[in-house]
Order: sequence, then C-alpha cells, then structure tokens
Amino acid sequence: MNTLEKFLDLLAVSTFVDMTHPLEEGIPHWPTQAGFTLHPGMNYVEDGSFWRNVTFCEHTGTHVDAPSHFIQGGEYVDGIPLKRLMGRGVRIDATGTAAGGVTSADHVKKFEARHGALQKGDLVFFRFGWDKKWKTGEEGRPFMENWPGISRETAEYLLEKGVSAVGTDASALDASNTSNPAHKVLLGNGVYIIENVDRLDTLPAFFGVIGLPCRFKDGSGATIRLVAVLDK
Repeated sequence: MNTLEKFLDLLAVSTFVDMTHPLEEGIPHWPTQAGFTLHPGMNYVEDGSFWRNVTFCEHTGTHVDAPSHFIQGGEYVDGIPLKRLMGRGVRIDATGTAAGGVTSADHVKKFEARHGALQKGDLVFFRFGWDKKWKTGEEGRPFMENWPGISRETAEYLLEKGVSAVGTDASALDASNTSNPAHKVLLGNGVYIIENVDRLDTLPAFFGVIGLPCRFKDGSGATIRLVAVLDK
C-alpha cells in the first residue's frame, strides 16, 4: 500500500475535532495587540463577489508562538518544519489548578504513571477549562484575567522529555502576572507553544494532532488551524 492509499484509508476511518476558536470581532486579546477587526470590502451587488479586509495580531485566537516571540534571533514562524506540529497529542487535565496558579512537574509525572510516559515529539496540551471563558465582548473579559499556567519546573521537565510543543486552553502558557519563565525555557530551546486551544474537554488522553499555522514571513507567531484526529 502506497502513501496515498494509506492517507485515504486514514481519512475513511478517522473523525476530526477542530481545536480552533473561530476568528470573529470581539474575541479576547492582549490590550497591547490589535484585536481582530473586519473592514468592509465588496459585496455581491457592487462587485459580484463578497470579501472583507481583516486586521489582527500574529498572536490572535488559537495560535502558535515561534521562538522569536521571546528569543532575539530565534526561529521565525515560517521556519517551523511542518512535521513539528503534527504527531501524538497528549491531554493533561489540570482543571484543579487554582486561578493564577501553576501546575507542577509532579502533576505531569502522575499523569504518566496512570496513562504512560511522554514520548519524544509529543505535543502536550494542558486543559485548565479556561476555554469555557472564551466569549466575545465584555463577556470574554474573564478569559484575560488571572489565568493559570505551568511552572518553570514543569517546562524544564517537558524539555527533558523531548516534546515538540506545549499547549494550553488559556491565553498564555505561563500564568498571569508572571515573568513568563515557561516561555523562556521552551522557546529558548526550540519547543513551540500553542495558546487559546479549544475543546480539550472532548479529547482522550492521547490522540493524533495536525497543526497548520499561517506562514507569516519572519513572524513571531501565527494563527493556527489545530485539528485532533480520532478513531471514527
């Protein structure tokens, strides 16, 4: 069986879960960054087709951080190899983490004791339940307040395990009001960060994952279409 046949067979026996928040006006964003804004373009009456102009930051919605986001001279998002954001996804439940608090490496080790060891190349996602706060306008304000994250110790442990990327359903992998130690540890060593992930509550401990970021030239990050692959 050739690669194409294997691919078509995989499509036939798989179901897909979109882990990406829709991009729409009013979604949560950092106050120093441009929010997602739609501008009038053309409509069917005037042009025979419909389109809009869009303004947004590289780190809008569900997105990936490239090393250059925190590391001067680090890799840009257009240099991320495609396979680095594809592979085995791992969902670690961290919903017991206090608002503004951090997970520990022991929390990850307890997950491994129950489900099996993390492997080199895994894409590890922490489910804090923060995606339930994702709303537009004033209703989405709590999403950007006092979110939880992972500790430096946890980031260092994941680095030792050789993971490819680490994700969160919160607005940042580091907890609010920190100096971003996890960003510095991971991005400084070529491990990518994926933030604002959706629907982790619908996924098992292990699943396939495909992440395709926009290829912004010399970008510090990019919006990403993130998809989980499960048995049908």
